[in-house]
Amino acid sequence: MDNAPVIMRLGGYGLRKLMPEDANARYLGWISDPEVNAFLTVGKFPCTLEDLSEYVSRFHGSISGAAFAIVNQEDRNKHIGNVTLNAINWISGTADIGLMIGSKKHARPACAHAVLSLIVPYAFDVLGLRRLYMGVLEGNIACLEGARRLQMKEEGRWREQSLVYGEYQDEIWFGVLKSDRDSLNFWRQP
Repeated sequence: MDNAPVIMRLGGYGLRKLMPEDANARYLGWISDPEVNAFLTVGKFPCTLEDLSEYVSRFHGSISGAAFAIVNQEDRNKHIGNVTLNAINWISGTADIGLMIGSKKHARPACAHAVLSLIVPYAFDVLGLRRLYMGVLEGNIACLEGARRLQMKEEGRWREQSLVYGEYQDEIWFGVLKSDRDSLNFWRQP
């Protein structure tokens, strides 16, 4: 499905709709790789292609979530991860951002910043949301730096939230309001 139309682009990365065909062996490999999923909530229990297909299909037609494949434009739009908007609350205008960079080659702050720089304006301008938030474990350097480069606000910390490599790590919560837009590092190359 790497040939599906890319709908947003920045810094060599793009986003396209996550398709049922994306629930494949490559994606399953990311979920099953302890190095990829160490700082995520996924991959802690065995997952099959059927489980993965069910997960991807739950976003199609959903009013409470949206999922996009992250693609690398320099590699013919190869699928390298996903970004999701979860728990969309249309009344309050809020959503939780989920980010998984499955390709170890791209698991760096520049990719995370580019993806966040695409999904945040999409959520504000296309979906009409007004507030986004995301939790990031303190060891997830790519996502932490991506959020900080975008100048998302650190809003809180859940101490010793998750066990990673035998040690408990804090989860740092970031938030961004649509009204913060003028002060954020959107649309700049990462």
